Amino acid sequence: MTERSPHPLKTDEKMSDTSNINIKLADQSDIEKWDNYLEKSSNKTFAHRWGWSEVLKNSFGVKPYYFIAGENGEVRGILPTTLMKSMLFGKFLISLPWLDYGGPVADNEEIALKLVDSADKLARDNDCEFFEMRAVRHRLADMTEKTDKREFIIDLSGGEETVWKSFDAKARNQVRKAEKANLTVEFGGVEMLGEFYKVFACNMRDLGTPVWPSSLFTEIFRNFPGDAEFALVKLDGNAIAGGLLLHYGDYSGVPSASAYRHYLNLCPNNILYWEIIKRCIQRGSTVFDFGRSSENAGTYRFKKQWSKKSVEPREQVWQYRLFKIDNLPELNPNNPKFKLAINIWRRLPLPIANFLGPKIVTKLP
Repeated sequence: MTERSPHPLKTDEKMSDTSNINIKLADQSDIEKWDNYLEKSSNKTFAHRWGWSEVLKNSFGVKPYYFIAGENGEVRGILPTTLMKSMLFGKFLISLPWLDYGGPVADNEEIALKLVDSADKLARDNDCEFFEMRAVRHRLADMTEKTDKREFIIDLSGGEETVWKSFDAKARNQVRKAEKANLTVEFGGVEMLGEFYKVFACNMRDLGTPVWPSSLFTEIFRNFPGDAEFALVKLDGNAIAGGLLLHYGDYSGVPSASAYRHYLNLCPNNILYWEIIKRCIQRGSTVFDFGRSSENAGTYRFKKQWSKKSVEPREQVWQYRLFKIDNLPELNPNNPKFKLAINIWRRLPLPIANFLGPKIVTKLP
């Protein structure tokens, strides 16, 4: 369900003359300036890093359009977008697909709006159905919104003991149960992709969801060396669960995690996340991101028990410009239109699901 946004959120930013602001499409010569600007911004997210343009281009086959705002040789704002198209949903511009975050990062709301207007023109020129920005840091007026997603962020700065005590008793008991079942967690690099992807692809099929291409993970490790890890939960030497762990400064997060359903009684996801959190604390991370969930979904309830005594889940604001449609397509498992397709997908032999999945999912908004 969509609605028009109110006035922008109040900020401490002062209104300024933006007549000298120049908006252009960034190119290879702008990479260093882009990442340096992002690094200094209080609104930065790992999703805004330049390397994602290469990841998405090479794994999804999409065309990145990265806008940069400048004034007198200084960067004043950035906006990463990608152009996507499918037979079912037409063309659309997204900031950003697969990732939890997007939208402009800028010195003030006026510059953010200039960047969005430039992306708006690109979308219209390419006959797009809509322009989507995920979990925006600059909430702009007069845009269509969705606010049904929540993000789960926990503070790691208090150290391991403080973080452990902040969890719900159920979460702690399930970690202990996994330990008693002799589950162990191993960390590694892209050499673990085969083991991780086997579990990940099976879980996605069981959920009735097309799987991401394995090249997505290969590209992540290639473009973010030292900032990406796999974590595998093992039983008797065999992987039964796993997660992708990403770092950016004092931030760490898990955008993808899966487990074999027939081992869930051993609580592999609980020991997976606890060992990941301990590793993040050891590396000096102060922020841990569980990723987004729809309110009251199964993943929402799982994540809530890890942050019950610390921070409530925060509302994500997704903003849109609609061009050729009045309402956004509801691409989620709760949409009755997709129930039949989900049930059929769950019954597909795994090799067929793995073959077809990447061909479908890389075309979805």
